[in-house]
Order: sequence, then C-alpha cells, then structure tokens
Amino acid sequence: MEQIKFLAGRANWIRGSALAEVMKKAAELKARGKRLISLSAGDPDPNLIPREVLGELAREILEEVPQSVMYTPSNGIPELREELSRFLKKYEGYTVDPSEIIITVGGTGAIDLLGRVLIDPGDIVITENPSYINSLLAFEQLGARVVGIPMDGEGMRVDLLEEKLRELESREEKVKFIYTIPTGQNPMGITMSMERRKALLEVAEEHDLLIVEDSAYNFMRYEGETRPIRALDDGQRVIVVGTFSKVMGTGFRVGWLIAGGAIGKKVLMGKSPIDFCAPTISQYIALEYIRRGYFEEYHLKKALPGYRRKRDSMLKALEEGLPEAEFTRPIAGMFVMLFLPEEADGMAFASELMEETGVVTVPGKPFYTDESGRNALRLNFSRPSEEDILEGIRRLAEFYHRKF
Repeated sequence: MEQIKFLAGRANWIRGSALAEVMKKAAELKARGKRLISLSAGDPDPNLIPREVLGELAREILEEVPQSVMYTPSNGIPELREELSRFLKKYEGYTVDPSEIIITVGGTGAIDLLGRVLIDPGDIVITENPSYINSLLAFEQLGARVVGIPMDGEGMRVDLLEEKLRELESREEKVKFIYTIPTGQNPMGITMSMERRKALLEVAEEHDLLIVEDSAYNFMRYEGETRPIRALDDGQRVIVVGTFSKVMGTGFRVGWLIAGGAIGKKVLMGKSPIDFCAPTISQYIALEYIRRGYFEEYHLKKALPGYRRKRDSMLKALEEGLPEAEFTRPIAGMFVMLFLPEEADGMAFASELMEETGVVTVPGKPFYTDESGRNALRLNFSRPSEEDILEGIRRLAEFYHRKF
C-alpha cells in the first residue's frame, strides 16, 4: 500500500504534452476524412533533407562497418565525438575536447539525463517564459519548480532575471540552473541579441549559476550573426545541449551534451542503465554526413534557403491577412508566435479552427510557466509546403475575422 501511495504521488508530477493532444485530435479528424493543413509540427521538411544520400550512407555503413549494428560506448563512438569537436569549432566558434561530448538520444535525451543529475525535488529551474513544453515537462517530472522569466524581442529579460534571483536568494531558495534556447527560441522564434547573451552570462557568474544552452536551432539561422553563449564562456559555466534532428531529420535521434568534470561523469554513470547508447547506425551516418561535407552541400546551400522562403511566405501572408495582429518575426528556427486579441482563448480558438477549417495550430498557453499566454498560437513554417502555408494562413485569417 505504501508503494502504491508513493507511485500515485509521483504520478501527480506527470502531465501530458499539449503537442500530443493536438496530434491526437488531428489524427481523429484525418481518420474521419477531413483534409488538414498542419502548421503545428516541430519538424524539418523531409523534402529538404537529402534522403537518398542518407540512404546510400546507411547501405554503405551497414555493409562495410560491422560495428554499426552493435552497441557503442555510452558516450558515443569516438570518431563521431572527434568529428563533432571539429565541427563545433568551425561552426559554433568554441573548442571542446571530445572527452567532454556525450552522444545522446536526441537533444531531449540530453536534457533528461542532465536533469536527473542536477535536479533534486523542490529545486528551482529558471527558464524563458514561454519555453519549450517538453523541457518544462521534463524538469517538472523530476520534481523541479520552474520559474519563467518574460521575454522581449531580444530574448530573456535579464533585468527581470536579476530581480527574481535576488528575490529567491532573500528567501534562501535554491536555483539549480538557467535553461535557455537563445537562437530561434521555441515557441517564440526569437533570437537573443549578443548584448543580452553577454548580460545573461554575467548574471550567471555573479550568482554562481550554471547555464544550460539548448542549441537545437543554431543551424537554422537565416540572417544575422550570433555566437553561442558557450563561445563567450571562459569558466565552463555553460552546458550545451545540441542535436542534428533539424539537419538530418528528427528520426535519427542523434544529439549531444557537452559537460565536463563531475557533471559529465555523473551523466555517463546515469546514462548506461537508461539507454546504454544512442542508436549506433545513426551515429555512423551522422559521422559520415559531416565528415564528407554534406552539411555544407545539402543543409547550408539547399535546405536553409528553402526554409527561408517558407518563413518569408508565412510572414508575408500574416502581414497581408492579419495586419492588426501581433506576431514574432524570426531570424532563425521554425516558429512564429501569433497573438490573438488579449481577451481571446487560444486553446478554444485552435480547437475550433481545426474543426471548422482543417488548419492545425498549437495553442501557446501550455508553453508558458504562469497564467500568461492564454491568447497565443504557435505556428510552424518548416514542415508545410509554401502552398499549404499560404492557404493555411488565408483560412486562419478568415476565421480570425469571423471571431473577432
């Protein structure tokens, strides 16, 4: 009986993802024969991923590398960690020893492993408000209290962060780390300015806090230049979560965690009994993808221009169809956040929009750490075709004007 009570207590920490609920309802409508236009995904476009090239790599590796169907070391195959170290030096501008890189089951796996090591029940994790819902759920399921800091067009409001930290310290409450998605932030699409990145690092140093930098969208930048916070860090205060999901496809599940010293060792100790290793064949494909220059040839030269065109199509359609509405204008990532009138219920709007017009969006409210964001909708431009983007925004705008 005591064990049942304990399990019931832990179950109270676990809540479902709003993304899963949207997908479930969309699947039900599709099964009933409704033609849907999805602006809800968080995936890259499979037609902008060189699937034939990846298929040839898979065939070659399976035929010629017997180890590709076996376990790897828990921290990943050495060749991939070495190649990734060179890759990050070239494209992210910082040096990391391959021994500090842990290959994980996507960026999600890295966040979960890190949380298991760092978070004790009752600890506070600072995030942007809003933030990526699955990261919020992971922290909460480990017993953390999530405290969100509002954003503006330059990213997390560091002035408000300082105020909140002083408030928490005055009550002797323990903050474990600051989690941020500084480039192409999910769900807002905002990219943190360089001045704000430097200020965030200064605040973390002043209060002796770790920063967990989620770099999921660093390779989805369409204009402007930024440096990762890790590249500004001399004190190894910044832990990096990275992934190739937005480059090679979300199904490969190749991510990484960069954490040296005791944290990295503890993560590895906890990793083996959970997943033992990231998918071996995926690791070898990722190795050859970057080793042979396919990242430059296919992602930088072909995919990114395609995503930029889709972003531009969505922004233009919103400007023409909803000139009165507020929405973000991303320079990186996959998302636009659209704000309905202040009194609107985004959850109800998204549900009715899907039922009546077949346009699938994600309510913004579940991404928020407080009661704000009730009128927000997250729109995705990376997955749908340009035709679907234009038609989807046309239907959304018509429905919006009928409602408001």
